[in-house]
Amino acid sequence: MHIKTLSPALLAAALTTLAGCSTATPDTSVPRIGAGEPFTAELNCGRLPISAKGDDDLLLTVGAEQFVLNRAISASGARYVAEGEPETSLWFKGEQAWLVLAGDEYPLCVPSDTIIEPYRAAGNEPFWSATLDGGQLTLNRLNEGESPAQPYMPGETAGEVVTNTAPPIRLQATDQLCRDSMSGMPYPQRVNVRVDGTTLRGCGGDPARLLQGGEWVVEDINGGGIIDRSRVTLNFWRNGQVNGRASCNNFMGEYRLSGEGLSMSSPATTRKACAPSLMEQEQRVLRNLQTLQGFDFDDTGALLLRSAEGSLKARLEH
Repeated sequence: MHIKTLSPALLAAALTTLAGCSTATPDTSVPRIGAGEPFTAELNCGRLPISAKGDDDLLLTVGAEQFVLNRAISASGARYVAEGEPETSLWFKGEQAWLVLAGDEYPLCVPSDTIIEPYRAAGNEPFWSATLDGGQLTLNRLNEGESPAQPYMPGETAGEVVTNTAPPIRLQATDQLCRDSMSGMPYPQRVNVRVDGTTLRGCGGDPARLLQGGEWVVEDINGGGIIDRSRVTLNFWRNGQVNGRASCNNFMGEYRLSGEGLSMSSPATTRKACAPSLMEQEQRVLRNLQTLQGFDFDDTGALLLRSAEGSLKARLEH
């Protein structure tokens, strides 16, 4: 646990700046960070939940670790840095924030049910798709064609946006695992679009956020378990890099998400030698990664990495 001393004067100045990022119309359902009163901001950085609490200190909680952050100079928003640990920081821009821990950059941190532009949602039966970019929403429906891009504004609930058209288009996104009914691709949000008295259902958001933001620990390889006390891990980073431990050696490579699945470049490894059984397990892990085809989750939330070799089953380490 990391607890540092924070200057109350610095905190007051930081919170005052952060208050300037608020919208003109206050939303009482959202903590007013920087309003001169205690607040708690709960955010999700991909799969990593964090909490930022302000009163006399700005306290960041990440899993079992806690950091007290000092205000730092920034060109925009409000940036805070852990005292004595310049590679750990939290940078607020409105209700969103960027998190860096020990030099590692995490996915954008947002409240639950947040739409992150550029955003795409789609569904089948009937086919439809919607894109949100630059504050505008475009809807494409089978047999209806593509509607002109329309400005949208926040709706009455989290994750809802509404166009100022007649009739309006209402899009609601909710954080819940959603699988495309044709490709089987997992997405982080379920989406409903209401227009012309019709409700269109589908999935939306960036599938990478289901993988990023935590360390996955492999507990099964091709249905045969894993050697006792051995360790196999994967970390998917927002820059397209993946690294971890293959059993004996560390590895690193690149991963790619497409509309159909997940693939990975041939991983590079260190050159340490271990017991023959551990080296054989490592080769099975690397063959799975080299022939990776897609991913899914089982009913318990475990990650299933499917490959031509079989599958790896992993869980987030908390």
